[in-house]
Amino acid sequence: MKKINNPFLDEIISARRWLHEHPELSYKEYATTKYIREKIQSWNLDLKPFSTLDTGGYVDVGTGEMPMLGFRADIDALPITENTGHSIKSKNDGVMHACGHDFHTAIGVGLAKYYSQHSDELNGRLRILFQPAEETYPDGASHIHKEPLFNTMIGIIAVHVDLRFKIGEIAIKQGTACASSTLLKLKFGGPGGHTSRPHDTVDLIRITALYISQLNGYLKSIIDSRDDFTLVFGSIHGGQYHNIIPSEVSLTGTLRNFDNDVLNVLLKSIREFSANFATLYKCQINLDIPNSTPAIVNDPAMYSDLVRFCKDNGYDERLIEMEKPSMGADDFAYYLRNVPGLYFQVGTEGSGSSHSSDFILNDDLIEPAVDFIAQFIKFFLNKPFQK
Repeated sequence: MKKINNPFLDEIISARRWLHEHPELSYKEYATTKYIREKIQSWNLDLKPFSTLDTGGYVDVGTGEMPMLGFRADIDALPITENTGHSIKSKNDGVMHACGHDFHTAIGVGLAKYYSQHSDELNGRLRILFQPAEETYPDGASHIHKEPLFNTMIGIIAVHVDLRFKIGEIAIKQGTACASSTLLKLKFGGPGGHTSRPHDTVDLIRITALYISQLNGYLKSIIDSRDDFTLVFGSIHGGQYHNIIPSEVSLTGTLRNFDNDVLNVLLKSIREFSANFATLYKCQINLDIPNSTPAIVNDPAMYSDLVRFCKDNGYDERLIEMEKPSMGADDFAYYLRNVPGLYFQVGTEGSGSSHSSDFILNDDLIEPAVDFIAQFIKFFLNKPFQK
């Protein structure tokens, strides 16, 4: 790959800063999409819209139709008010790029610019997906993965910035990289009544407490103890007065685990447990699972390709092989239902923590990140490909 020059780098850093100053919430990334489209068009490329969503889009660079590699860049921000002391800060009140998606998008823009000028370096095509709505549910990828954009892809990659690693470092987990994340919403119903006569009605708050305490134990008893999971309830609402037994209690929580087959067993078991529990305690339980993002499992062959690329091209000292997966989730997992994939971390420097108002990253991460990813894309697409 030809070395990234300063004018190129300055333009990508400028794009990152614009994106950070103009964050938009999930499914509302209209200005972001317009900005990306105008950048893409200035390099004689075309940002094509997704058929299922109003924001975001994808662009193809390179030569020929096959082989094709995908790169996902998420573009949405979070409902967080940024620390006003930051030198580069959000101009949209109450909205902030507090997870690094401005950097992910800038990397995608950088790849588009580089390969618009050097398409002859690719024996195939790179499809860059600027994906909206990674930070909400239903996830943007849960829509996009149903579109016919992956039929000729042989692989897809995504990255995430990570403060735990130094600028220039690339960290990857073999096998499962990120946990699944399933939203559970429950409503418990009963007749209600007076707290002096719980025997005449259904003591719904006590029963909801029993449900919470018993469900985890039940799930642990029906799966292999080596198949770990977490089930945590984050909200519970019911009742208004000390002497009235409520007729409704609502409960929401998150289930996370690392194996998608085990996830299916857990979800089936939660449904069965809820039905049996409702019968036993003579209450109604309405269980809703509006979103279930699968676990991200890195493709073994693509993982081996990345390791070999690093060893053959002088990046082996920058590669960190992670021992444990993240309990965080990413809707990139949906694309892996269509095509093999690879998800890894890009080292950065900065302060604060992800999803906080103090989160800030260093622009210096862009040059080594774009360089590494562009060179790996070239390596991957130019290797012998078996149709």
